[in-house]
Amino acid sequence: MSFKQFKRRQYLKLRRKLGHSNEDFAPHGVPIHIPEGRDLAITYLLAKGRPYEAEEAGMVRDFLRPGTNVIELGGCFGVVSALIRRTIGPDAHHIIVEANPALIPILSRNAMQNSDPSRTEIINAAVDYSGVQSVSFSIGQNSHMSRVGEGSKRTVTVPALRLAEIAERIAGEPYALVCDIEGAELALVESEAGALSRVDLIILETHPKSYPKNRADSDRILTLLESVGFRSVRVERDVVCLRRERAL
Repeated sequence: MSFKQFKRRQYLKLRRKLGHSNEDFAPHGVPIHIPEGRDLAITYLLAKGRPYEAEEAGMVRDFLRPGTNVIELGGCFGVVSALIRRTIGPDAHHIIVEANPALIPILSRNAMQNSDPSRTEIINAAVDYSGVQSVSFSIGQNSHMSRVGEGSKRTVTVPALRLAEIAERIAGEPYALVCDIEGAELALVESEAGALSRVDLIILETHPKSYPKNRADSDRILTLLESVGFRSVRVERDVVCLRRERAL
């Protein structure tokens, strides 16, 4: 155990002694539950009241509209998912893809609050464009460090899906795309002009260090999205929000 981990455990232990929950939080004004011991880094961050996916959450609040269908790629524990559901209301479709099977029960609990269960679908899969039916998914030291590939000691094999296949589940309807998939977004944008044609809003976290050409590939993502009709409305750190420009 590192000194940082020791300090975090001691802080959470003190909170528990003082009667505070280390499992129930409301980082964006929406209650979520993460079992203590599941992810020390994220539990500590939430317990300290520090920003959690602040840029992405702000864009959800400011640009996502009630009644909008959403495909969310990379649901993690469902913290942003819960905010999305609160924002779009109980009846819009919300499809969430998460590759780590251990997170699915927690994600489901948080994402399905205050919604018609038939309107929320959780899919255990990874977004991938290599043409295979299943991929290895590496489980990182915390839940935000996991990605497709053989990058860690712990890996799981999960189905591979493309955005177009996921979008078939909301047959023909428009949707917003919320995407945080640790580098796989580059291949998605390069490959999915057809599926993106039904999208009016994108909230996308880029990962320049994961791309072959780093920042040049981040710029390429934006250039490709602009070429199919999107325009940036906000950029904060590596998170960008884009709207489709419709002809008047």
